[in-house]
Amino acid sequence: MNISGIILAGGQSLRMGGKDKGLVQYEGLPMVCQVLKGFEGASEVWLNSNSSVSEYQGLGFKVFADAQFPDIGERAGPLLGILSGLQQAREDWVLFSPCDTPQLPLDYLSRMTQRASDMLSKACVAHDGERRQNLHLLLHKILQEDLMMFLLSGKRKTYQWLDSIGVVDVDFSKQAQGFNNYNTPADFTG
Repeated sequence: MNISGIILAGGQSLRMGGKDKGLVQYEGLPMVCQVLKGFEGASEVWLNSNSSVSEYQGLGFKVFADAQFPDIGERAGPLLGILSGLQQAREDWVLFSPCDTPQLPLDYLSRMTQRASDMLSKACVAHDGERRQNLHLLLHKILQEDLMMFLLSGKRKTYQWLDSIGVVDVDFSKQAQGFNNYNTPADFTG
């Protein structure tokens, strides 16, 4: 199974005071570089960002912005970043993670792809033992049209779309801390 990776950094970072979360330092590296470690084995990794493009490119990332669809509008949330990633990716299978989970398990890609293979599923989501991590996904590109129709209907809730496509959970309960996200300056001091 060949995998394209997409790190989602397209948000507005309002809780981080407008500073791009992916560029905030975590254990000596920008968070996005820490997240990248979980994509080991991907044939390509892209970064979805609507700002800080030159900074991300300076870190070696190939960057693309959210696609623009007049009937969907701008700032349609993470699902627009996911749809844009499905369109951008070269491979049929696309692994996603937000840029604010710097402790992402190192076996993230291999565990997600193994579960998709075992279950013959077109959509898998990480589950930390308590809840789904709705932006930690492995999706087949065949889901592009379904996601486009969902967004065109005006819906924006990631969990609703995942429920509608019958996503399969991937158990990461023994590595739950790997999905801790860092959204505010206080998260770095706690």
